[in-house]
Amino acid sequence: MFDWRAVHDELVAIAAKRGSLDAEEARWLREAERVEVWKRFGTVGALDYMERVLGYAPHTAAERLRVARALGELPAIEGALAGGELHQSAVREVSRIATRETEDEWLDAIRGKSLRLVEELVAGKRRGDRPGDPAREDARMHRVTFELSADVYARLRDARARLADEHGRRLDDDALVSALCESVFGDRGGSEPSGRAKFQIAVSVCPTCDHATQDGGGRAIAIDDASLERARCDAQHVGSIDGDEPERARQDIPPAVVRFVWRRGHGKCQAPGCRSARGLEVHHLVRRADGGDHSPANLVLLCSACHLAHHRGHLRLDGGSSHVGRDSAEDQLVHESANHAQQRHGPAEDAPSHVGREVVLKARDALETLGYARETARDAVELAVGQLRDNASLEQVLREALRSLAVPNRVA
Repeated sequence: MFDWRAVHDELVAIAAKRGSLDAEEARWLREAERVEVWKRFGTVGALDYMERVLGYAPHTAAERLRVARALGELPAIEGALAGGELHQSAVREVSRIATRETEDEWLDAIRGKSLRLVEELVAGKRRGDRPGDPAREDARMHRVTFELSADVYARLRDARARLADEHGRRLDDDALVSALCESVFGDRGGSEPSGRAKFQIAVSVCPTCDHATQDGGGRAIAIDDASLERARCDAQHVGSIDGDEPERARQDIPPAVVRFVWRRGHGKCQAPGCRSARGLEVHHLVRRADGGDHSPANLVLLCSACHLAHHRGHLRLDGGSSHVGRDSAEDQLVHESANHAQQRHGPAEDAPSHVGREVVLKARDALETLGYARETARDAVELAVGQLRDNASLEQVLREALRSLAVPNRVA
């Protein structure tokens, strides 16, 4: 018989070992992505490999992989997990918010706290926020659980796979549900638009603080600044709803201009690498706040997923015309992507007789940072390297890769 102290000590030791194993697994998952280990097992990607070979459920696999990637930029938190100071569940929550600059503060804030307290601490925070920053209702994530029958679950998995192929990247839960909602509220892929403003969903904006809420099933739900900015790209304004009489509605972009932009874009998302013809929205390349207007030259067609990703800072689209792949935008994309890759990996090694491996790896990393799927980035870089001369620089490889990616989406 063991007394309670011995039982407690054994359980604590097991928990510490589990944390060490979780940290070790995270490191190996990052390495598995680097060497693309899944190809050796006939699986289609890292998540498929984790489900089929490692036995993880789909959501668990996605979360484990997300945390592993995040910990690659959070060495202190990964060390605390490996040392048994933190549990995987706490690391899972804080890895959504912490950055290299804020991880020490978050580590101090969550040490010794239960998962419930950690969840309360990160609720309403955005990536880069500090523990002492005030929580924002529009940043709070809403957890939703469904119980699905086998056939519906199979259809959902198939829908997710098709959407990932259509967008050129795996959609997270938020983008997935948004895309599914588009099939109910949005236009049908390929259908001719009426030119009427996309956002007929009721969004209320406070004239004093610019705080916005969106009506949803009889409830006013706070939305973030990115969602509001996206809605304002193509909205119909009904004025104040506090008066006795309705005001005359006005639409920012004339219907004829919307139809022109839609036809010019051939009814498809113009973001490089995306082929979606569903949930299309009009986007301003130069923001109204920065002097942009509603002329066709400043408008481009984006799917809802790419549009929201851009406004949230996950997908970069620059330039002053509807031609998303225009050289001025391409120059900035190449320059900023190359700088990011250099900062992350350091200077490339000299390659006197070929395009160096370091250049290839940095180019892939830069394209993934721009939002391209890993396989898409790899293929584009391989194609670019095959078309360039020896000793090509990182920026030359990126420029050629971006051109090949942008071709299907350019306006004729």
